[in-house]
Formats: sequence, structure tokens, C-alpha cells
Amino acid sequence: MRTNCSITIYNKYIASGTETYQRTQILDVEWENRKAANIIKSGLLAADQATIFIPFAPAASYLAPKAWLALVSKTGKWTLQVGDYLVKGLVTDEITGGFTMTSLKAKYDDVLQIKSVDTKDMGSVGMQHFQIGAS
Repeated sequence: MRTNCSITIYNKYIASGTETYQRTQILDVEWENRKAANIIKSGLLAADQATIFIPFAPAASYLAPKAWLALVSKTGKWTLQVGDYLVKGLVTDEITGGFTMTSLKAKYDDVLQIKSVDTKDMGSVGMQHFQIGAS
């Protein structure tokens, strides 16, 4: 698999009744921007979407969503779940009371929300990957 960038994942969870985000940087992924031609139910075009491919090789600290959510300490672990956010590139901003998801979207061009996650675990180790649809 050819890779063209690194990404930052913001995994969302609830801690003490507060929406919280865990930030993880992932190296060597493939990010393909596309303009969608499909009309969604509202009749509007879904534009500025992307498909992101994450090889299994850098995914050693990956956990399935339920296993990740069950962790008391999520440090060093990450997951892929609908509703989480991806940023093209390595960013260091933490989502806090002073720096919100809205701030993140205003600061960076490619901030997308995960809409689908497919596990492609067929073939050789070099071919196995996660395929993420985001908009």
C-alpha cells in the first residue's frame, strides 16, 4: 500500500459526564480527498469527503471500539469509531474547554468526522488495512 501522509485521530468518549477526546498520531496512511457526486436525503451534495486507508502494520496499539471504551486509561491506545474525528497531518492541539472541536476545524483545512469503518483483513499482511469514510 502506498502512503501519502500521517493523520491525527481524536477519539471521543464520556468521562465524568463530560465529552472528552483522546488524541493519537498515526504515521504512514493513505488519504484520498474526493468530491462526492451522491445526493443525500436532504437533497444537498455531500462534498469534501475522503477515504483514508490505515495499514494494519502501524496499528499495533489499535483496539476495537468496545474494548477501547472499556479501558480505564486510554493512553497509548486508539480506535476507529463512527463520530470520531481525523485531521490530515500531525497536530498537537488537545481538545479542552479553551480549545474546542470548532476551534480545531477553524485552524486546519482537513478535519473530517468518521462516517464508516471497514476492516479489510484479507490477503497478505501488506494488504490488510482499515478503510475509513469521512466527511
